[in-house]
Amino acid sequence: MAVARLLRRLPGVSRDAAYRFGLVERPHYAYGVRRATESAARLGLPGVTLVEFGVAGGSGLLALAEHAGYYAKATGVEVRIVGFDAGDGLPPGRSVRDLPYLFGAGFYPMDKARLVSRLGGAADVVIGDVTETVPRYLETNAHTLRTHPVGFVSFDLDYYSSTVSALNLFRGGDPGRLLPRVTCYLDDLPGTIAEIGEAAAMAEFNAEHDDRAISRVLGLRPFIPFDPPWADQIYVHHYFSHPHYPALEAGATGDRLPLTD
Repeated sequence: MAVARLLRRLPGVSRDAAYRFGLVERPHYAYGVRRATESAARLGLPGVTLVEFGVAGGSGLLALAEHAGYYAKATGVEVRIVGFDAGDGLPPGRSVRDLPYLFGAGFYPMDKARLVSRLGGAADVVIGDVTETVPRYLETNAHTLRTHPVGFVSFDLDYYSSTVSALNLFRGGDPGRLLPRVTCYLDDLPGTIAEIGEAAAMAEFNAEHDDRAISRVLGLRPFIPFDPPWADQIYVHHYFSHPHYPALEAGATGDRLPLTD
């Protein structure tokens, strides 16, 4: 990130160039916002919702709001942002799959008043146990999500158990509250194994469903400037039975492959 900050301060590096080459804060967030807004625009939707699970101090939510402003202007799609967090730090872990050797109760508390002041209304902050807050949010915002479906989700709750609860965002309900493909960023994959943490939560979710899946995007790194390691943490929720799943999206390969001379 220090290199990115240095490069974007060089003479001649415009804001557009900074976004084109990932020279922004949390470029993985910028990638997710771009994918979400472009997909919503392609489907003719007025807006899209971005979700961050695990807000902590709030730097990620501020970056998400900055990227939302840029891509809302670029695509004409209105962006809504919501962050979910316990507020007073991590709760006690519930099982050994919650990575007790890396995280503990009370880690990453939030100064909500300061964060809300910094956000200035650019995002909503939902405080509480995601087991309760996610279903409540979905019910309360059902109408809004029909016009502003979820298009990007960052998972940074650290624990397997909390991530399982957060995945209720994708379980059941009205498919219209989601884009047919929702870009996801999994923050806590590096250094873990498939049987614990976020990876285990995703595998469990996939085993529960045959009409949707959350999996890593294959071969993404060569298509991102500077081949960033975070590309390996980009997953996508594919909703196979979504009514708009077959719709072509931005980046489709085209319909002609003529013979060259």
